[in-house]
Amino acid sequence: MRAMIRARNPRRDDRTILDLVKRELFVFTVRTMPNARWDPSDVRRRLDRNVTFVAAPTGTKPVGFVSVRSAGGAMLLDLLAVDRNSQGQGWGTALLRQAESYARSRGYREMKLFVDEANVKARRFYARLGYYEERYVPSLSYIGLAKRI
Repeated sequence: MRAMIRARNPRRDDRTILDLVKRELFVFTVRTMPNARWDPSDVRRRLDRNVTFVAAPTGTKPVGFVSVRSAGGAMLLDLLAVDRNSQGQGWGTALLRQAESYARSRGYREMKLFVDEANVKARRFYARLGYYEERYVPSLSYIGLAKRI
């Protein structure tokens, strides 16, 4: 893996990012909320209010992304996804480290996120990188995770 993490370029990256959200994240939303409908405009609005970084091997389309925003006294990791064919190669870790570095550079000392209870692979990933379960939201089947950074 030659890690290249860069800022999101909406015209160049959003098609891939939307596809990643739909394939890697939305599938878990539908498990807990069967009536949920895919809405790419909602994801675009989230991306536009967030700071988003993409992982792209030199000269190729992105294989993953992370999107964060300020939420009170912490930085909220809103979205993180890596293409399933690129998982296990360090991209997720590189993206998460980039988000944590960005948060620290803005004076934040804590990163928070929510993960679908059913997304066991993501839960293991975050636990391996030091995130702990802070709370559970039963109505949405979400687990709130946090980490001092």
